[in-house]
Amino acid sequence: RRIDPSRVAQGERLVVVVTLRATQKRPARLILNDPLPAGFEIDNPSLVKAGDIAEIPWLGLVQVPAHKEFRADRFVAAIDRRAKDGTQFQIAYLVRAVSPGVFTHPAATVEDMYRPTLRARTASGRVEVTGPLR
Repeated sequence: RRIDPSRVAQGERLVVVVTLRATQKRPARLILNDPLPAGFEIDNPSLVKAGDIAEIPWLGLVQVPAHKEFRADRFVAAIDRRAKDGTQFQIAYLVRAVSPGVFTHPAATVEDMYRPTLRARTASGRVEVTGPLR
């Protein structure tokens, strides 16, 4: 179910879904950089089986990145797109709210590695991690 990302309870796990839309079909090697707000950690599927998005059946439209990194402060993915691919696709990963507080949610960016003038960014925002779920 969709949630209001501006207010999340400590301990809650969320699926982050980033939707990317191109203005035209063309081959590209993209880099997605999605910084986390403080107070959140990524559930790394290399360390925690529960972090594997393959276990979430409703995520049918997700692009499998050529490379992905689950860093302490961000999710980074390299995505190969072919000219015949659609103009819209999604990337997903799992996070957990770990520290209560009010934090800035930085903007995500995507850039074509070989044409760096082709880039986009999301809006930034605020998120509050409230006390633990009861």
